[in-house]
Order: sequence, then C-alpha cells, then structure tokens
Amino acid sequence: MKNSLEQIKKLPTKAEISLNKTAQLQQVIAQLEANLSRKENQKVTEKSKRN
Repeated sequence: MKNSLEQIKKLPTKAEISLNKTAQLQQVIAQLEANLSRKENQKVTEKSKRN
C-alpha cells in the first residue's frame, strides 16, 4: 500500500514532465514547418524571377 501511495504522489510531477515534453515537441514541429515553408517560398520566388 505504501508503494502505491508513493507512486500516486509522483503522478503530478510525471504529468508535468510529459506536458513539457509535449510542448517542446510541438515547438520543434512548428519550427520545422516554418523552415519548410520558407524554403518552398524561396523556390517559388526563384522560379518566378527566372520567368
């Protein structure tokens, strides 16, 4: 029983860590999407300048 109580007490900390990791992953994904978008825009701009 004591072991279960200790595990339950650790749950809020584990949940917070999980949320932080989720937020970090979302930030990394957003940065990757922004980089891809910029590169695509650069390609379009270069093609339009050639024509």
